[in-house]
Amino acid sequence: MNPPETNDPLDAWLRAQNPYVDDAGFTARVVSALPRRRARFPWRAVLLLGAALVGSILAAFCLPWSSLPPLSAAAMFSLDAHVLWPWLLVMLVVVSLSWAAAVAIQSED
Repeated sequence: MNPPETNDPLDAWLRAQNPYVDDAGFTARVVSALPRRRARFPWRAVLLLGAALVGSILAAFCLPWSSLPPLSAAAMFSLDAHVLWPWLLVMLVVVSLSWAAAVAIQSED
């Protein structure tokens, strides 16, 4: 395989060309015909964070924390449903609330 030429006159000519192509106002007409961006609901993030906060408070006070079985490596590897099922539900609540908070904080451009 041949190495590329460093002084290719055609490549230099193409790079020096003006990249704008006159379209007789087509681009301006298309952009002006596009619908305007809708204004975002400014309280969206506040509502999502509030819902995540309320859900966290409810989870902290309403989940039966004292009746959760002890979680150990032996119980996890035995795949005992009596141990894993309550912990999976707790993890589902935690992940859901974290996801709601992350969506609320995420910026939309």
